[in-house]
Amino acid sequence: MKRKINLPNSNKPPKGFTLIEVLVASFILFLVIAAMTMVYRGALLSSNKAERTLQFSSLVEPISEQIRLQLQSSTNNELQGKGSMGAMTFTWLARQAFQAKAPALFDDESGELTQKGKTFRLWHITVKLQLKKATREYQFSEVSW
Repeated sequence: MKRKINLPNSNKPPKGFTLIEVLVASFILFLVIAAMTMVYRGALLSSNKAERTLQFSSLVEPISEQIRLQLQSSTNNELQGKGSMGAMTFTWLARQAFQAKAPALFDDESGELTQKGKTFRLWHITVKLQLKKATREYQFSEVSW
């Protein structure tokens, strides 16, 4: 009885992948995953920074309105104050930069210039906002009379 021995046919391509091909494919896959992780992390950090900036910027207008009311009722050349809105605390300093009388108005009936006596004041204001460990400083000018 004759037995047949099956030898691999050298003309047929091998079935499956070699170890080197699997390692190269795995390495490329891990590089792509690492790159995507870095992109996601950068987007998350940018989103958090934008949200924090929005929190600070959204409170500048109501705080400046409070400061404006105090400036209109003051006769001092320098004012300061502090307060809080929610979890945000703030301090502010206002210095008078310029003061002048209102221009004279022409009176149609008498034909003369009349002085109303109002004084306009220009203020430079610095506001420091603090939320947890983050601090932001804003500067602006305001006119009062």
